[in-house]
Amino acid sequence: MSDAHKASIEILQRELTNVLQRKTAPNSGLGTLLSYIGPIDSNGLDHLLGLTQQSTAAIGGRNAMKRVCHVLIECLQNVMRHGLVNAKGLTQLYLSIESTPVGFQVHCGNLIDAPTRVLITDKLSQINGLSPAEIRKAYIETLCEGEMTEKGGAGLGLLSMAKKATGPIEYSFEDKGRQGELFTLTVTIEH
Repeated sequence: MSDAHKASIEILQRELTNVLQRKTAPNSGLGTLLSYIGPIDSNGLDHLLGLTQQSTAAIGGRNAMKRVCHVLIECLQNVMRHGLVNAKGLTQLYLSIESTPVGFQVHCGNLIDAPTRVLITDKLSQINGLSPAEIRKAYIETLCEGEMTEKGGAGLGLLSMAKKATGPIEYSFEDKGRQGELFTLTVTIEH
């Protein structure tokens, strides 16, 4: 394993550990439902989706499960499309799905480059400034007229997540030097 690959995994492991160390009351039905760290591809997406369906349906019912799974798919596709690819051709991420007092929270983090940070910041700043009706309108307009970026995205996935979210999409970036920037996304979905 190369030093760069080890450094990337260590960054993601530290961040996932921080997410998982939040305290919840025992037997409250709240807490971490799923956590994962490692590479992501279409096979991994299917496995994570299956585990998410089982854990969220048991707590929030079918409608909540569908909303959480929809957000999860969009998060993972975003990582696969925009995440940094390591020397082995893999895109690494960390993922956590939690049941909290405010709803289910999907936490997703991966390494990206500076131009991608600028693109994501612009899109999320714009989306978070919209009302739910404006988000639906922007989604339809992007679906019909959206211009694709060089990596294939038109911001449709972020708009789709915002449609399912309760409140704004939370996000942050942390410079990790030569490894890139750690992009963390948190989407809250009502139970």
